[in-house]
Amino acid sequence: MNLYRSLSIERPPESLLKLLEWLAEEGFLQNNRKLKFWQVNCPRSSRFIELICSMKNLEELDLFHYEPEVVARVFESCPKLINLDIVTWKCKTREMAEHLKNQLRSGFQRLRRFEFGCFIDNDSLPVIQEMLT
Repeated sequence: MNLYRSLSIERPPESLLKLLEWLAEEGFLQNNRKLKFWQVNCPRSSRFIELICSMKNLEELDLFHYEPEVVARVFESCPKLINLDIVTWKCKTREMAEHLKNQLRSGFQRLRRFEFGCFIDNDSLPVIQEMLT
């Protein structure tokens, strides 16, 4: 029995989403704890997010180019998530709803490791600091 599963994709096939759907159908993602894409732009479809959210044992995740609503949904669906890398998180933090900030704050607080790569301006910095503390 394989107790710890990790999926790392370095050179994705033509259809990364189809590959992940097949893995999910066969039950290979059910106990997956780590999902990492090396230099890959992940699909932004709702089906891709559903597949990530179906991994209830997920502990480590890399996300590229996703909005705060998606990150909040992942936090809610993956309660064991403790390591997260986000690159170029596109959001308008001044316009972010308070309930979304609260969802993100609780998710960020349970993380042990967090890497965040994006452009932060003077308007967004206070909101980001508030979510991360």
